[in-house]
Amino acid sequence: MSAEKNPNDTREQELWERISTSEGAERAEVLDELSHIAYNRSSYTQCLNLIESSLDIYYKLGGAENYLPEMTHLYEGKAHCLENLKRMQDVAETFEIIVQLKALAQDDEGQIEATRSAARAWYDVKEWQKSLDGHTAAIAMIDPDATPFSRGIDLINVGMAQAKLELFDEAIANYLSARSHFKEAKNPEYVKWCDNYLALAYIEVKNGQEAKFHSLHYLNYTKVAMDPIMEGYARFRLGLSHLLCQEYAEAEEHLARSLELLTFESDKDWEDIVAINKGLAQVLTALGRENEASERLERISTIEETISV
Repeated sequence: MSAEKNPNDTREQELWERISTSEGAERAEVLDELSHIAYNRSSYTQCLNLIESSLDIYYKLGGAENYLPEMTHLYEGKAHCLENLKRMQDVAETFEIIVQLKALAQDDEGQIEATRSAARAWYDVKEWQKSLDGHTAAIAMIDPDATPFSRGIDLINVGMAQAKLELFDEAIANYLSARSHFKEAKNPEYVKWCDNYLALAYIEVKNGQEAKFHSLHYLNYTKVAMDPIMEGYARFRLGLSHLLCQEYAEAEEHLARSLELLTFESDKDWEDIVAINKGLAQVLTALGRENEASERLERISTIEETISV
């Protein structure tokens, strides 16, 4: 008995046969359909090549002036392929093109979503200013479907980009606004993320009291959620907050517990582990235990040199 033929294979073969006899917009459509088949079997490089070939044809036929919906669809597919290939700078540049196409189509909602997507991709490749510009532009657009949750997401994204640019006061203002929106949306998970980022920003501006307030809220969430790794990060923030307030015994307690929790994880965050040890060394020095502080710094010296290369 012969094996039953896969209908998708048959359809793909038919499409490849049509390529040799088609031209113009029809050929572009066939290439587009073939790209869908390639994408569905996770052949992202092949999918990308097919999309590029289809786009080339449409550009020769007048581009977006004549084929706006088709080209928008293809660029969206291109962005998805690039995301799967982890080519995030190309993803960002592709979404910037999609923003322009959505504007031509007067698709306000699509333009906002593409602007946000481009900004997220710019953040992934550490283009902080471009990310900030994108998220700020998304907020400036009128979104009739905006909700407290979506407004909170926009604001926290703006704050994250600002923090990377060391605009901590501006980031704090946006985190606080985002926190209010997430509370209105009754979303404790995202309130927690705001508390995390607020704690980090307040530590940067040396405001120990506010850092303590938000670190403690972050820690409370992690205890309820029973997430030991997240608890490790919360205690790290809380320990540094106590250090800023010169509350050294409390700082030592939280930093030591943070180190226990984060070193237990198999995929260790060495950068933060080094930072926690440095914080503990500061605490030990303040407590007059200079020898312990020196020993701790000596133990992490090789790791610090290794990860800084």
